[in-house]
Amino acid sequence: MWAGYGGRLVALVLVLVGVVGVASAAEERDGPQDVVHLSPRIREVPPSEATPSIKRRTIAPFLNDYRLLDSRAKLKETSYVVAGDDGQQLIGSGDRFYARAGKGAGLSRDARRVIYRPGTVYRDPESGALLGIELRAVGEAGWVKREGNLAVFEVLEARREVRPGDRLLPYREERLSLTFPLQVPEHAVDGEILGAPESMNYVGRHAIVALDLGRRNGITPGTVLALDAAPVRVADPIEGDTLHLAGAPGGLAMVFESFERVSYALILEATRPLEVGDGVSTPERHVLTSLDVR
Repeated sequence: MWAGYGGRLVALVLVLVGVVGVASAAEERDGPQDVVHLSPRIREVPPSEATPSIKRRTIAPFLNDYRLLDSRAKLKETSYVVAGDDGQQLIGSGDRFYARAGKGAGLSRDARRVIYRPGTVYRDPESGALLGIELRAVGEAGWVKREGNLAVFEVLEARREVRPGDRLLPYREERLSLTFPLQVPEHAVDGEILGAPESMNYVGRHAIVALDLGRRNGITPGTVLALDAAPVRVADPIEGDTLHLAGAPGGLAMVFESFERVSYALILEATRPLEVGDGVSTPERHVLTSLDVR
């Protein structure tokens, strides 16, 4: 049994203690026998033996800044900005705008909506199949009133100008766990970095990346993955055929949000600059004991 005290992990261990006594009819027949009693004792586990975890606040700001939809059909179901209340195409903080419900969706009187702009479209590196459509937050809006089949919203906060076609989604207020228990996959996985939400060419420690692995691959929040340089193709100088050289180790990343076919991960360690196309695989289990999750 495990318990936490003052930030330390403590194990309750049953220790066998031998005492002498009379406990059964067999003893009356065969004479006194040793009786074993179980007594609980507390043993403190050194930090190196405890499973590490990472605090959710490390990535909490990201959770409403980005959303991922796994099909164009789901994108069409979302409500969207039509135009400013005077027909303007650029809408700022304090402005009002008209919004229309997406296909098959309704506009409810939610007190708060996040305004997203469709951005990067992630595709399978080999087949080209759609994996997900990334949405980036550009502001927040509040319901004002309904006019016919349109709704009027007011921009409460604008990180950048709001435009026609931007999407409205409810603010994510689901209950969040305080920590992510870290684990490595129970099976071998093979994927790659699809991109970095901030569109940087190279990323390092504490950057966030999108991976082409998701729930269908058994990837869940807290999963730790190894990052490696993309395999290199070289021509054999004698035989002339093409050889594939394994990429050099590049670091470790922890998944904090997983979808069906894509995951977002935080880079925990980076031994060199990482980039799109670098490999993702199952690390050795012992890496959990040496991770620096600060």
